[in-house]
Amino acid sequence: MAEQFDVSYDMVVVGGGGSGLSCAVQAAKDGLTVAVLEKKPELGGNTAFAEGHAAFESVEQDKRGITVTKDQAYRALLDYSHWNAKPALVARYVENADQTVLKMIEEGVVYHDVLVMESDEGLPTWHIPEGEMSGLLAVLKGSIQRLGVEVFLETRATSLITSDSGAVIGVVATDKDGEQVRIGAGAVTLAGGGFGSNAELLAKYTSYSHPEKIFPFGSDCATGDGLLMAEAVGGHPFHKIGTALLGPLMRGKTIISHTNCAGLQPYYWADADGRRFCNEIVALNFGHAGQTIAQQPAGYTWTIIDQATVRHLVEERCEIGMGIYIVAGQKLDTLPAELEADVAAGLTAFKGETLEELAAAIGVDPVGFVGDIEEYNQACATGKDTKFVKQEHLRPVAEGPFYALKMEAGILVTTGGIDIDEYMRVIDAKGEPIVGLYAVGCEAGGLYGESYCMTVNGASAGFALTSGWLAADHAAELIKAGQSA
Repeated sequence: MAEQFDVSYDMVVVGGGGSGLSCAVQAAKDGLTVAVLEKKPELGGNTAFAEGHAAFESVEQDKRGITVTKDQAYRALLDYSHWNAKPALVARYVENADQTVLKMIEEGVVYHDVLVMESDEGLPTWHIPEGEMSGLLAVLKGSIQRLGVEVFLETRATSLITSDSGAVIGVVATDKDGEQVRIGAGAVTLAGGGFGSNAELLAKYTSYSHPEKIFPFGSDCATGDGLLMAEAVGGHPFHKIGTALLGPLMRGKTIISHTNCAGLQPYYWADADGRRFCNEIVALNFGHAGQTIAQQPAGYTWTIIDQATVRHLVEERCEIGMGIYIVAGQKLDTLPAELEADVAAGLTAFKGETLEELAAAIGVDPVGFVGDIEEYNQACATGKDTKFVKQEHLRPVAEGPFYALKMEAGILVTTGGIDIDEYMRVIDAKGEPIVGLYAVGCEAGGLYGESYCMTVNGASAGFALTSGWLAADHAAELIKAGQSA
């Protein structure tokens, strides 16, 4: 018996973030009828929290005299993954990311800079649009409206519909009125952003000490719906699933918070027991720092600063910024007032006139706490820390009052999910494509190993946009030829 649908489209895109909108725009330009299902009241997803996206040998790099070859990018992505990433998928992304820039310009996006993040040894691949990525999304939202793409907000896809042969031919969704809708499709693209806000799936697919304590720093809508739906029709997770953890971060603070920024500086860190546990130079790489915090037994750490360090941050500079929102070298002039407000709140910042008082405030043994700091201060005096081989950013903790900032790991996106091939087709356990089903952006696996690649700035957002239109083109070619996508 033929399936009964309430409505049908050539392409149904599940998720309205950067990858989903890129897919929808390209599919419509390819002549397909397109619907976007977004479970939130607005479009944007995790891409709305990004600043820029990666591309290689682009016109924007060329006009600024920046040279980043596709070969460099390919090697950087594969090397960072320890070659756990899929070479063919990485190659296809790298080869086409420059075309993504041209496509965005064609839609009306204007780029005001191409940067490299100051806190790592990355490549200058970070293409910053006017208004950052939320500005780019605004352009794409205008494009889908102009192209006649139908958008269903507050509509959650719950399962995929398959034919007798196993091909995906539609989606079951629940609309904003709670009604079930059956939507037919020539092809379905899963673009839900991964599972970064699903603690149960984080516990299943990662090895962090306390995955439930890792808080979503981006969108809270990335709950793994796409992965679960794909598994139900024969898909499976990529063998390496990791995260783009950012850290250390202070829960409840914004990206422009000066207290938050003070807490991620590479000065003096202690674990939940008050003991120093690593070379704080790890802070220079947000991804590595996030991994370090997340692996702590208690799931959080303390950044300890003294009054001299507060003055340094206010009057001189911070060593590490927060992307383009707080630039490295900026003075944290609102830090004193913000510190006092946070101390008064008593949740993320604590104060002691002496180190012993601070130890009592955060509930740690004062003997070990003070002993480690005294040992560190001696290392600062000699300019060499032999305990953790630290020779940079050695700032003593000696002048009261003293502050302890509770820092945790925040998750921006997951860096792996549904296993796909280089054409963005979801594949089964035997490596065969599931007809009619694609996965893009952070919904898909294969671009990374166990963690986000910090040396290719904007890699996740770049892959979102690029994989979106590549999936649309592949599906459109088959649908227009009268074949199953």
